Amino acid sequence: MFICNLKMNGKKLSKIVIILAIIFATILLGFSIFSIIKSSDEQPETVIDNANIVEITSADYTNFLKECHDNIDDYIDMKIKMVGYVYRMADFNDNQFVLSRTMVLNSANSGVVVGILAESEKASMYQDYEWVEVVGQITRGNYKGEMPILKVIEINKCDIPEDEYVYPPTF
Repeated sequence: MFICNLKMNGKKLSKIVIILAIIFATILLGFSIFSIIKSSDEQPETVIDNANIVEITSADYTNFLKECHDNIDDYIDMKIKMVGYVYRMADFNDNQFVLSRTMVLNSANSGVVVGILAESEKASMYQDYEWVEVVGQITRGNYKGEMPILKVIEINKCDIPEDEYVYPPTF
């Protein structure tokens, strides 16, 4: 049989309680600092001013693309919001994709991929053909010639829209 006799007075007990409280407070402070640092990493790439964002709908999609490519100077720095799927070409960088829609060409439902080249540090987080909603700013760039590029400010997964397909420009 083993007997242990432990005697403790009030001073020793209060020191132990204070030391444990300090250790506990230090651990809580560490977790708090870690949480603050982690949440600051999850902020959008840029702050968004919703009042100055033009939403491009399915009905406007191809008209906007044509106009933007034909008159790029009129669209530089414009902030837009668009829905499309991620489409990549073999020679794209890791941060590039086309924000795409399928344009129906004729009554036989022949289609072609149309869209705008987008660049985002978070591009690699999204799979090909995954639907996303993007807010971005039009800039001038170069991909096999001068063209508008959408610099992504915010990108989020979304459902396939009811009007999934778009149609040729009307002008």
